[in-house]
Amino acid sequence: MKKTFMAARGKPRRVDFGLHKQDFEAALLGSLGQSTVAISANTQLSKGQVTYRLRKAGVRLGDYRSGESTIARLVMRNMRPVLERELHAHLKQL
Repeated sequence: MKKTFMAARGKPRRVDFGLHKQDFEAALLGSLGQSTVAISANTQLSKGQVTYRLRKAGVRLGDYRSGESTIARLVMRNMRPVLERELHAHLKQL
């Protein structure tokens, strides 16, 4: 007997950021500004599942990219000295 698409996928599960590592990882990577496609590739979740988890977590990819999120500000503050040093070294080689 041939399995239907729904039977092959199994029963859907609830999103739980504390219980399921994939859910937490999707929210974390989204907080770091990764695209839905990149998050999907890293977590084995579909793009729709990633989008749903980001919405449930209140993560907006645009906030990181525009520098408005807390995490974006932390990354900028902590990484800026290293990035400036690397950029100066690269520009000298041009």
